[in-house]
Amino acid sequence: MRGVDASLSCPGISSVNQLGGFFVNGRPLPLDTRQQIVRLAVSGMRPCDISRSLKVSNGCVSKILGRYYRTGVLEPKGIGGSKPRLATPPVVARIAQLKGECPALFAWEIQRQLCAEGLCTQDKTPSVSSINRVLRALQEDQRLAWAQLRSPAIPCHAYSGPACPGILGSLLPSAVLGDSIRRVSE
Repeated sequence: MRGVDASLSCPGISSVNQLGGFFVNGRPLPLDTRQQIVRLAVSGMRPCDISRSLKVSNGCVSKILGRYYRTGVLEPKGIGGSKPRLATPPVVARIAQLKGECPALFAWEIQRQLCAEGLCTQDKTPSVSSINRVLRALQEDQRLAWAQLRSPAIPCHAYSGPACPGILGSLLPSAVLGDSIRRVSE
């Protein structure tokens, strides 16, 4: 490839748009270019003319200006990263409590209830799939606890007789299961 820069031949590193401008796919436009776009727009230049003079696509110019006019923010949005965890321990506890009180509740009903109670805001509520994931995890924890209860390290005959009334109930791991499961001895 004679006459072509070697850095352009590697896909994903950099490309040339239809106007002859360089860009890196999936990465935001540099801040100085964004500032130039806004400066030219404020001075009265049309977006299509800004696009041609800076060799940035018209769609990119429009998107940057639209966001700037709407929010006043010039910096790009964050790339990647993870969303904040919405199923916090108090929310998970309330989900378990709601499901324990009414096992027929659907996840979307639990979601609405969390908002209605003010535990979550409308935009910071766990999704239906997240609530279902929490419920599956709680169900799995419950299964594990019952499996451990069925196969104790102490032989079964140690639990029989009048000397140990209600010992079975005291063995339930209430820290794992929460208040949603009643003690067996009660």
